[in-house]
Amino acid sequence: MAESLKNIYAEAVFELCCEQGIEKQACEELEAVGGIFAENEEFVKVLRSPLVGADEKKQLLENVFGGRVSDTVLDFLCLTVEKGRAGFIPQICGEYKALYYKKQGILEVSVITAMPISEQLADKLRQKLEATLGKTVIMKQSVDKSLIGGIIVRYEGAELDSSVKGKLEKLKASIDSTIA
Repeated sequence: MAESLKNIYAEAVFELCCEQGIEKQACEELEAVGGIFAENEEFVKVLRSPLVGADEKKQLLENVFGGRVSDTVLDFLCLTVEKGRAGFIPQICGEYKALYYKKQGILEVSVITAMPISEQLADKLRQKLEATLGKTVIMKQSVDKSLIGGIIVRYEGAELDSSVKGKLEKLKASIDSTIA
C-alpha cells in the first residue's frame, strides 16, 4: 500500500507542477521538505496525532513552510497531512524527484573511490558516463578506503565494480569454487 500511495501522491503533485511550469522549483522544495520530515520524528508525530486538529496542523505547516515553498507545495503538504499521510511525505518527495529526473533525462550516479578524485577527473568521468548512458549525470561521490584502489559506479540498480577489493573478492570466489 505504501508503494502505491507514494506513487499516486507524487504523480498527482508532479502533474500539477508540470501544468504550472514549476516542476524544477517544486523538486528542489520537495527535496528539502522530504529531508525535514525524515529528520524530525517529533514534527511528524504532531502532524499525525489525532489530538491535534486539522486547522492546527494546517497552521503549523503554514508557519514552518509558508513563504519558503510555493503555494502548490504548501497546499500539497496540507492535503497530504489532512489525509493522514504525513509519515509518507519523505517517500512521496523522493518519488517526485525520480519522476522529475526521468522527465528531464537526469540520472543520479553514485561514484565510490578509495581516495578522493580531482575535480578534473570527476568531470571527465561525468562526461564519459553521460556519453555512454545518454543522460545528464549528477554524480554523488564518496570515499571508501577499503576498496584499496579503483572505482565503483552505481546507478538505477546497476553496479560497475572496478575496485581492487572487488577483483580480489572475485578471485577468491573463483579459487574457492575451483577447490570445493
